[in-house]
Amino acid sequence: MPLDELAFQMPPVPAPVPPLSRSVLVVDDENGVRDLMSRWLQAGGYSVASASGADEALGVIQNFAPAVALCDIRMPGRDGLWLAQRIRQQYPETAVIIASGVHDPQDAALAVQDGVVDCLTKPFGRERLRDAVVRAMEWHRTAKESRCWRDRLETEIDLRQARLADAISGLDIDSDQALDAMMSILTLGHKDAFAHARRVAALAESMGQVFGFADDDLAVIRRAAMLHDLGKLAMPDALLRKPAPLGSDEQAVMRRYTRIGADLIADVPFLEEAAAIVAVMQERPDGNGYPAALAGDDVPVIAQIVSAADAYDTMTRPRVFREALTTSDALLELDRCSGTQFDAQVVRVLKRLVATH
Repeated sequence: MPLDELAFQMPPVPAPVPPLSRSVLVVDDENGVRDLMSRWLQAGGYSVASASGADEALGVIQNFAPAVALCDIRMPGRDGLWLAQRIRQQYPETAVIIASGVHDPQDAALAVQDGVVDCLTKPFGRERLRDAVVRAMEWHRTAKESRCWRDRLETEIDLRQARLADAISGLDIDSDQALDAMMSILTLGHKDAFAHARRVAALAESMGQVFGFADDDLAVIRRAAMLHDLGKLAMPDALLRKPAPLGSDEQAVMRRYTRIGADLIADVPFLEEAAAIVAVMQERPDGNGYPAALAGDDVPVIAQIVSAADAYDTMTRPRVFREALTTSDALLELDRCSGTQFDAQVVRVLKRLVATH
């Protein structure tokens, strides 16, 4: 596929949202309580199923995942907290409410840890039940919309990655000139991406020279820096150009970009060593990076150099949702994150280089 066919806005992928369910599963070992809650909910327009215990409830859920599960805590056999945990693990879009005849703060704390939406203390009235279910239905709606949004993003990423892979596989990348030409064309639809890559490459290579790396290693630094954002070309514009910080689900999707970038060039012999750096450039000394949560000396120094150079250049350029930082403010931020996000020696070298320019 010609490279210039990639320089376009990928059309949005349709993501129809399934109709929202108004189904509730009531789980209680007391027949009278279970029947009363079912009648109240049915009178409120909900579709209701019931179960007398945790195992029976899981059997019911296998046939249909309700929007809301209302679980009594104290039941013979496996209790409601056990059931709530299984539901949250296996059916993450089902909102869980727990109910108990005994007010136990420890039970409530455990329930919150398992993602329970509300805790009811028996006896409770119709209005208290209604309020809890309305809240749970809203939680379910949000969870379903979030999942559909993630699915849409993942589908678009897969399409973009496949197109990039097809294009790159047809190229002969056997020199830095060929690499520059590839990146120049691939980034045509991404304002400032090529210029950013070249700035990061220049700064990272200068840092490598201060560290005393040999010419072969300097070449790896330069190529890895040129390619460090390659995987972002597979990311949807909705993420790249969002005029606000990404949400937690969006961050999880975005974090795929380092692995995607590495995979796109892993089979190119000229770029094999650079691919290994691209894959780990968002790892951190404190172990809180991604994708593998490497820490300390397990994070290659070359990756640390590229990461710090990228961060500095990114901070000192305007973003969609913020103004550019001044040089001094960017260096203060690097200092603040020294030893945690960035290697302390790498930060010292970067600061020395910036001060001399």
